[in-house]
This record gives sequence, structure tokens and C-alpha cells, in this order.
Amino acid sequence: MDKHIVVIGAGIAGLSAASYLARNGYRVTVVEKHSLPGGLCTSWKRGGYTIDYCIHWLMGSREGTQFYSMWQELGAFTNADGSPVGIANFDQFTTIGLSNGDSLCLSSDLEQLKESLLALAPEDAKQIGKFHRSLKRLAGAFSGNPFASLVQFFTMLGHLIPVEEYAKRFTNPRLREIFLSTLPPDWSLVALTLGLSQQPYKSAGYPIGGSLNFAMNIARKASSLGVTFRYNSAVEKVLVSDGKAVGVQLSDGQIVDADYVISAADGHTTLYSMLSGRYLSPAYTKAYEQYPLFPSSLMVALGIKKNLQQFVHSSSPYFEEPIVLCDGTSHNSFGLNVYAFDPTLAPEGCTLVTAMINTWEWEAWEKLASDNRQEYEEEKKRIAGEIIKRLEPLLGPLEGLIDMVDVSTPHSVIRYTGNWKGSFEGFAPTKATLSKRLPKTLDGLSRFAMIGQWTVPGGGLPTAAKDGRDIAKMICKQDGKRFSGKG
Repeated sequence: MDKHIVVIGAGIAGLSAASYLARNGYRVTVVEKHSLPGGLCTSWKRGGYTIDYCIHWLMGSREGTQFYSMWQELGAFTNADGSPVGIANFDQFTTIGLSNGDSLCLSSDLEQLKESLLALAPEDAKQIGKFHRSLKRLAGAFSGNPFASLVQFFTMLGHLIPVEEYAKRFTNPRLREIFLSTLPPDWSLVALTLGLSQQPYKSAGYPIGGSLNFAMNIARKASSLGVTFRYNSAVEKVLVSDGKAVGVQLSDGQIVDADYVISAADGHTTLYSMLSGRYLSPAYTKAYEQYPLFPSSLMVALGIKKNLQQFVHSSSPYFEEPIVLCDGTSHNSFGLNVYAFDPTLAPEGCTLVTAMINTWEWEAWEKLASDNRQEYEEEKKRIAGEIIKRLEPLLGPLEGLIDMVDVSTPHSVIRYTGNWKGSFEGFAPTKATLSKRLPKTLDGLSRFAMIGQWTVPGGGLPTAAKDGRDIAKMICKQDGKRFSGKG
């Protein structure tokens, strides 16, 4: 009889693992604590709008590029009605607001980008030229190089350098500000350049329909291959006998037996709760004690009764008057997305707009939500009002045009996904973490593996999907099976 494999978590890594295992002859059950797949790759509906949380650009969105074939295998680009998922590509990657009131467009055309940077900082022509050439070389890396070699490629190009250190190579203060306002100072430059470098090739676009539709497409393909999904089934612990994982126990006491268990769930919950901290390796202990994290997020979503196609799709405007959050942090900028390019997210003639502020102060939000729910709701309303006030100079008068307001906080992220400290992508992409690959298996515990963003610092959807594919290949190899990605 074929082995039964239980996959914990129906995020992109779990969906990928389940899909590839099923097409290689394994019996697979996915247990997911929520009623839908996707994890943080999600969207939700409010007042006739679909609020998209996750995808801004997706590596592998164009045929012939590195991750495209994997997404095709997973069914990510085929809608429920059989139609292909449309891909939106943009003439500009993003626009960055500067503290002097100016702004700079990071064009998707690398030649135009170079000219814009030179116009801003002609005194930095030499460094701008080096930056431009490295972007072009990075863009070409994805035509066929295996993902495993990319860290070496980033190192060769110097893109693993912390952005604060890189910014010092430029003398123009506005040019320095562009880099420093885009990323935290200790993050690797590649967090900016990876997506930017792919724009000329239209290989990192946005899948029309949004994040949940993308995840649902993958789950539907997995179901067609025989994967069983058990939603609303939170895992309490991984069952172990004689040093082997033999199944999982759900929060309602039910037991699901297995020949192999894969956790694609939150890494901290897996190690410290589901496994009670019994199989911690030095690598994971160090990671959870020392590695910096991606932040959590506060996102204000607005449904606006107006077609906003004339506005740029992505920007980070600068405001002299900062927004002060209840967690004590102060913000002069936020990530603004105008989704006029995706008609599936809003009623006809209307536009979904989101403003996202990153924060690492998740504890303050958890405390406020648990200690004083009314004050928590009032704080969300206050912040929505602050965002709207700052958007009107950009989008025009909004009085009477807003028919949907929704606010997600770090508490929302933790409640929905259980992600440790509300982090939306695991360990942050610093020079130190990007050169690490945390172990998939644990000493002293066989027939068990961990995959997903908590095992691959830097995170990202392609990384998660490839992790699922790779674990399926590993299990096939252990069992003497010839792996196939077809099905």
C-alpha cells in the first residue's frame, strides 16, 4: 500500500509538497487550521471588494523563466473555469517619495531607470553605472540557473551587501535616501534588486485575481490528484513513537495516522509546541534567538467609488506629518497599492486601495486586542482616518467615495496564521541569513520534515513552492522512486 503522508498547513509550501507527492503515488492528507488554503497568500472579501494581502510581484510569471514551469505544474495559472490567469506587468516598479517633497520612479525599463538616477545624482555616475550593470546581470540569472546557485550569484554581484553599507557608496544624499527608505538598513540589497531586475523581462508580474485565487488554483489541482484536505483542523502535536513521526493529534483530540509527517506550518509552533521543544538543533536555537525577522504589518484597505487607473499602482509617498501607532512607532511613509489594474477586486467603476505600514512591535497590538477590545477597534478607526487624510492630496477628495474600510493589524496576522511574532515572511533577508539553509529534518526524529519560509531565510512564494517540490523529490529518492513533476 502507498505510504500515507500528512502535511501540516495548506500554505504554498504545504500545497506544493502535497501536490508533488500525490502525483508520485503517495496518499496525502493536508490538515489546515483554517477553512481555506493559502496561509499568508490570501485575500478576503469586504463589502463587494476583494482585499489582496500578499502578492505584489511574482517570480516566474512569464513562460520560459525559471519558476514558470513549476507554477504551471502546480496549476497556479489556471482558473476554476479553465481560463488562464492574466498577468499584469507595469511600466514602473514603484515610486519612492523623498523627504524634500520630490519623488523618483524606479522604472521597469532599466535604461530609463539609469537615466533617472543620473539626472538625480550625476556626481554618482560611476556607481550608478555599476548598479545598472549588476541589475542586468541579475536579470539574466533566471533564464536557466538552478535556484541553489542564486546565493552564490548574489554574492558574486555584491547584492548580499546590507543596504545601509551599499548606500554609503553614493555621495548624493537623495540617492542614499532612496535605498535607505526602501529597506531596513541591515537587509540585503537583493530584497530590492531581485524584483526590480525582472521587470524588463516581464517575469515578475501580478496574477490577476489576487493571492487567494492563486492559492485556490494550486489547491484545486492538488485535489484533482487525489490529495485529501481537512480544513478547520488545527494540529496540537506531532505524534512520535520510537523516534519516528507516526501522525498528528488535532486540537479536538482526533488522531491522523501517517507514515511520514511534513510540517509546512509556522516554524516556532512546530518546534516548540507540536514537538514540545524536544528536537531543537543548535541551528534552529540560534535562528530563533538571534535571526532578525520580517516585520508584521498594519494594512488599511479602502474601497473607493472611483476609477483610479490614472494613478501609479505602487508607491511609498513621504509625509511630513508622521503617523504614530499605538505601538509607539512613528511612520512618515507607507506602501500604497492602487489595484485599478485588477477588475476582479472591486465592483465596476470602483478601485481597491491598500496602505501598508510595517512594524516589529507586535506585542503592543496583541496586548491592546486582549486587554481592551473597544480601544483596539477605535485605534483601527483612527489609523484608517489618518491614512485617508494623507491620501486625499494624492488621489483627490474622497468624501462620499469610500464605501469600504477594513484594517488588518499584527494581531490579525497572528490570529489568522499563527505566524511567530506576526512576521509575514519568516526570517529577514540579511547578508547573514540569506547564506543559511536551515535543516529540513531533525536529529533524533525520522519520518519527519519541515519546509517553508521558516526553513529558508528570505521567504517568498517561489521559495516555498520549490521547498515543497524538493521535499517530495527527497522522499521519492529515499523510497527508491523516480520523481516526476508531471501529473
